[in-house]
Parts: sequence; C-alpha cells; structure tokens
Amino acid sequence: LHPANIGFTLNQCQFNRTLVILTKYFKHGSLTLSQGLRLQQDAESYMGDGEYEVSSEQVLRLAQESGCTAYDCEFVALAKYLNVKLVTTDKELLKAFPRITVPLI
Repeated sequence: LHPANIGFTLNQCQFNRTLVILTKYFKHGSLTLSQGLRLQQDAESYMGDGEYEVSSEQVLRLAQESGCTAYDCEFVALAKYLNVKLVTTDKELLKAFPRITVPLI
C-alpha cells in the first residue's frame, strides 16, 4: 500500500529513523548506497504533506505521567494531535493510554 492511501503519518524524529534502518542494511551488505538513497527518496516523496511535528513538552509530559518511553509517547502525541486512534501491539501503551490506543487484532 502506498502511504498516502492509508493516511500514513510520521513526525520528523520517526522519519529520520528510516536512515538508521537503511544503515543497518548497509552494514550487513544487503543494500548499496545507491539503493538506499533511492529508497529514502521514495519514502520522502510518499510522505509529501504527511509529516508532522509534535511538542517535545507534550511528549515528555506523557512519558513522565505514563512511564512509557519518549519514543512511544511521540506516537501517542501525534495520534492525539491528529485526533485518531493509535493501533499498537504494545501492551504498555495499551494499558497507559486506553482512550487513545486500540489493539492490533
């Protein structure tokens, strides 16, 4: 599925993590630099206007209140901002944020 067709959104922090994933493939020799660059360019073009920033203060507050990681709370903050449910298999998130999360069945 094309991300635009499923309402796919990321904030800048998660989007930059795609670079981390690509470098792991480089390290294992299963991806060349030109392949990685092409994949990153494709990902960036798919995102278009689907990139959002979330408040660091909100993320830290959510993390402090819930005990969840800041990384996980970035997704919670984004879901709250977009007024959508966060679908997850993370039991800790499901327990900490029952009004915003739904389990992936």
